[in-house]
Amino acid sequence: MSTIEKSTKVKHGSKGEKTKQHILNTTIAVLATQGIKGTTHRAIAKEANIQLSLTTYYFKDIQELIHQAFQLNSAQTIALASITWQNAFNILDNISIQDLEIAKVKQQLCDDFSTMASEYIFQKIINQANSLAVEQLLFTEIQITPELRTLAQQHKSALILPFLRLCQHFNKQDPQIDADIMLTILTQLEYRHLAVPINEINKEELYLVTRRVIAWVIGVKP
Repeated sequence: MSTIEKSTKVKHGSKGEKTKQHILNTTIAVLATQGIKGTTHRAIAKEANIQLSLTTYYFKDIQELIHQAFQLNSAQTIALASITWQNAFNILDNISIQDLEIAKVKQQLCDDFSTMASEYIFQKIINQANSLAVEQLLFTEIQITPELRTLAQQHKSALILPFLRLCQHFNKQDPQIDADIMLTILTQLEYRHLAVPINEINKEELYLVTRRVIAWVIGVKP
């Protein structure tokens, strides 16, 4: 059993498990605002409004705590993305391969997916800002902290799966390339808006950019 497995072996649903989860979620918040260097036991305890001894009891190694916070953030992000894109696949599953060649059908799919995806991005920006900031930190930190490289690679591989599944319906030759481009553009769209005040976020712009990408993937005029 690894060190991480040992440290997380707390009875599910117990008070200890709830405290651990509270510490991990608080660590995500601290990472988002303070970065890795500012994420200390003391900063986490203060933000979580708990005794410092509790953070060191459950996570003696601050690096282990930070790594687990990145893992938790990754799992939560992937779960949310999977649920959102499943709605798109439910629509696709009810359309035959022949119908996917009909321009009117493709146009409607583009409209539906663009609305769905842009709303998802908007909700992430306003409700999951900490999660987005920590995700971005994960990718930038691997240059300094190689231990996070594997997690970052796993995270990207999981995030690209829904895009790959979507692109495979419209590009049988090299869907991986389309999926990678789609993920990169939409992810950067999310990151870019982290610095924009919520009341200044332009939903119409989010929709238009998202629609341009999806139209390109599906093969319709933007």
